[in-house]
Amino acid sequence: MRIQKIISVIPVLVFCCCPLKAQTEPYVVGDENYTGILAFHRPDTLLVVVPHNYNITDQEKREIENYVFWDQYQKKPVYTYKKETELTRDDELRNIQFYGPFCDFRMAEIQNIPIKQVPGGFLFNGEQFTRPTDSFFYINDEATRLYTCRNSTQVFHQYANLAAGYFPLYIFRGMDLYLSGYCSDITNQPRVNYINKMRQSYFVSVPTNHFDFELAKSIYTDSLRDVIVENADHYLETLCAILKTDTTGLGRMTTYVYRNMSDLQKFLSMSPKMTIYGKSFGPVNHVSGLDMAVFNHELAHTVSGRKIGFQSNSFFCEGLAVYTGYMTGDNGYTADLDTTAAHLNLLTEEMIVGPDHRFYSIPLMYPISGVFTRFIIDRTGIETFKEIYAQTSIEDAFREKGFPLAELIAEFKSTLNAGSRPRVK
Repeated sequence: MRIQKIISVIPVLVFCCCPLKAQTEPYVVGDENYTGILAFHRPDTLLVVVPHNYNITDQEKREIENYVFWDQYQKKPVYTYKKETELTRDDELRNIQFYGPFCDFRMAEIQNIPIKQVPGGFLFNGEQFTRPTDSFFYINDEATRLYTCRNSTQVFHQYANLAAGYFPLYIFRGMDLYLSGYCSDITNQPRVNYINKMRQSYFVSVPTNHFDFELAKSIYTDSLRDVIVENADHYLETLCAILKTDTTGLGRMTTYVYRNMSDLQKFLSMSPKMTIYGKSFGPVNHVSGLDMAVFNHELAHTVSGRKIGFQSNSFFCEGLAVYTGYMTGDNGYTADLDTTAAHLNLLTEEMIVGPDHRFYSIPLMYPISGVFTRFIIDRTGIETFKEIYAQTSIEDAFREKGFPLAELIAEFKSTLNAGSRPRVK
């Protein structure tokens, strides 16, 4: 699943954190109130600043603006964009989000945070991060500056995918979270969770032909290992067949299997208020306990992202993953079809293309998205659907292919209301 973005930020409950089993240092807990990130986004307008030599794309602007997942509590700001060379004295008084390669900024203000520039990357707590895939998220103490910076223009920043903000500091290495925590821009004293060190004592490795499984030691058994070895690679082949593709170019994929949801939340540095059973970051997946259905769902995200294209629309991103479960015989389609028929009012064009948090705030949208996606694939064919799915604006892509979403919704509802339900193949 992509992240369950809708969370009860306000009001909040106090979370008492117990150290992870086999962890050598206490876990630093985050801010349940999301104080910093909410304060930063409170002004009516925000200024996004990029390096002097950086040309930000429309797709990047959409990703920046779609990060806000709490606009049911607080009004979403309007975004403006400038290069650092275009800033005025008045701009310095505004809340600024710095975006792009950190080492390319020339502004003196960049030096005012605990993360420092080095050639080709950045430095934090005496450690250099100069890999092309390194990136970081940081909010200053006054919540007037947000840094969502990386080393390479070719790397997708993971901060929005993770719904960062529970902590004011995250450092990523590619698809993996490297550390999270706090570091004041006044005292420069860090209090952080080194996620990579936590993994070393928590997991045991189980490799297969295509996967590297990292299993929580507390749940590891020989029988569980056998289930993985016997099923994971086979399911990948089945999934590729469903999507009319193959395993070429997928490379090795990693799946972290946690003892429970609480441990998953801690390793991903996410709020314990978020209900999340699985999370996909490209070729890296995280699941709470080894439920093969959850593994299969997250793997569908990985394969569709790598073989079809990245789709930011939550409805169809989840819908396609649910659809692949139907096609592997998980026997969930009939029940989901009944659920969809009973809640047809939820299926609207606005729900499909609206903010992510609306989808994730309604659990019923999972079966509805799966059933409707299956209807569309049966209607258009998997190859046409894949072409649509690969486009940046899926709403425009449906229209350009001759299948406007409004017409598909009306046809689907008419079919169900007439009692002639989509057939089970």
